Amino acid sequence: MKKLIVLTVAFTMLLNITGCNNTNNIEKTQPDVPSDNVVSNLKPDNNTDPQPNNSDNDNSSTNTEVNSSRPEKVVKVYGYKSPFVVGEPVKDIFNDIKNGNRLPYTIYFPDDYTPSKKYPLLLYLHGAGSLGTDNRSHLGSVEIMFRYNADFMSQAIVLCPQTPEWWELDRETYGDQKGTLGSVLHLLEVIQNAYSCDSNRIYVTGTSMGGYATWEILEHYGEIFAAGVPLCGFGNTGNGTAFKNIPIRIYHGTADTTVSFSSSQQMYNSIILAGGTKAELYPIEGAGHDIWSYVYNDRDLFSWMFAQNKNTNPTAKYKYVNYFTIVDAKDKTIISDKDLTFADYLIDRKNGNSVEINIYLTDDGIQKLNKAYSSSNGARFTVYCLEQMIYTFTATKPIPDDCFVVSGVFNEDNYFEFMETVRKCLN
Repeated sequence: MKKLIVLTVAFTMLLNITGCNNTNNIEKTQPDVPSDNVVSNLKPDNNTDPQPNNSDNDNSSTNTEVNSSRPEKVVKVYGYKSPFVVGEPVKDIFNDIKNGNRLPYTIYFPDDYTPSKKYPLLLYLHGAGSLGTDNRSHLGSVEIMFRYNADFMSQAIVLCPQTPEWWELDRETYGDQKGTLGSVLHLLEVIQNAYSCDSNRIYVTGTSMGGYATWEILEHYGEIFAAGVPLCGFGNTGNGTAFKNIPIRIYHGTADTTVSFSSSQQMYNSIILAGGTKAELYPIEGAGHDIWSYVYNDRDLFSWMFAQNKNTNPTAKYKYVNYFTIVDAKDKTIISDKDLTFADYLIDRKNGNSVEINIYLTDDGIQKLNKAYSSSNGARFTVYCLEQMIYTFTATKPIPDDCFVVSGVFNEDNYFEFMETVRKCLN
């Protein structure tokens, strides 16, 4: 059982920064802080990191030295294209000919969608607060998913139906699928037939009422899904066997007064007693009912979920995908998200509006970086953002302060997306 603590962090503007080199005629600033500055330490410790790809890139360029007082000397710049760009979703009404229901739904497609490629599909089931037919009010949680994990989400088909009533699978007899949740199954089948979906990578998640629905659809049709993520829901504790072979992450606030935390605890216990080994319970200490803003910005959740595959991943293994990494010439990760504490930047108005990004490190991160520099013998290091190679550099001397400086790589026209991505691992 994973134990989580929700933290609230208040960000303040920096008036004076010490530790990194200051330069005359330089404007120091930082990005605007997002309004949703509630943070949870949902990331577990991970020793696995994305493997770099050191292949050459025809669009790369060499760069001259900037800020020569730093030990890092840029060798080659590859640039950065942010995946945190969401295309316009498609909105439609599903007229279910099998039961007569009308179901509004919104669906997101990858920008580069092509029928020749198979895509994972994520089904999101909303809570009771979004009951209706406006095909809009149920998308708040999905927008959070995209905000922090769009590199995963933008490469998936994301299906978001809306119901005007309780998510109900059957109405008159068992298996009749006459409820709106039955229509979700029919809609899912239509989408799978119409688009290039990977049947081994279909995931379902839901909040509150949608958490109940997630449990119900997994109980009766679990063979469809590669993973399930119910939030603050409840299901049939007498049928743990139905869930024991499905990778499931269960999230619930321990102070929830709408749906008691014991509901998820009982579901988890029933799966374990049935011999299940792929279920994990994540109690969010001190949190109430509306935990989705915490959970759906969790990088570890999406690293785990999108790694699940019914065909090729029977043990539900995964690796955490960092926002930011520095790797050495042997592809060993030296610095990753857990080593970062803060980031800001300088704009040099007298040097072509070049931008110097300061990424502040933990004490452990400083030690690891200095050790790697001193033993590198001039070999190249590579900076990655997500799994994109950004640039390579050399360094043999220790850093003179507590931050890693990205200098000579970005200017005022192209730094912002990189800065925003790095900042996500600090939130």
